[in-house]
Amino acid sequence: MPLRGAPITSAFAGIPNVSFDYYDVEGRTPEEIYRSMRSRAPQTGDAVAHTAWHIRVGWRQTRRGNDCIVADPVTRLTIKVTLPRLVTTEGVTVEAASFWYRTIKGLETHEAGHARIAFDHRNDFVQAAAKATCGSIKDVAKRTQKRIEALQEAYDRRTRHGIDQIPRT
Repeated sequence: MPLRGAPITSAFAGIPNVSFDYYDVEGRTPEEIYRSMRSRAPQTGDAVAHTAWHIRVGWRQTRRGNDCIVADPVTRLTIKVTLPRLVTTEGVTVEAASFWYRTIKGLETHEAGHARIAFDHRNDFVQAAAKATCGSIKDVAKRTQKRIEALQEAYDRRTRHGIDQIPRT
């Protein structure tokens, strides 16, 4: 079973500033484990895992005469991944153990995909800010955020919210 506080795969390798939260699930059969994940997941909707990412942006505004100039745009990315953790240690069937490892591997792969998208696009704001004015910089930040959100949504559609990433055997 996965160690407390540590993913079982290296799907998150190379992505800094990732923290993990776990919620406990129980079960000795695949059905019991699945039911426990569905009932205990802290997210709303159908998700049994979740990646929250936040890109904090900043910049300086300087005046040169009547001109306002955007300077030193920066970003800071934080990522928090929530995953289930199987706490049942005795009586787990062979089928349940197989189900668990395939499921957690797929969930980690999927959530790492979300983390990777945020990481890969963390500096999009910095690049876009190079063309921004003091009057447009806040809109640049909002548009950058919306574009990254759209990439995340497209990833969910492409992977059917991770279902396609769970190994079958």
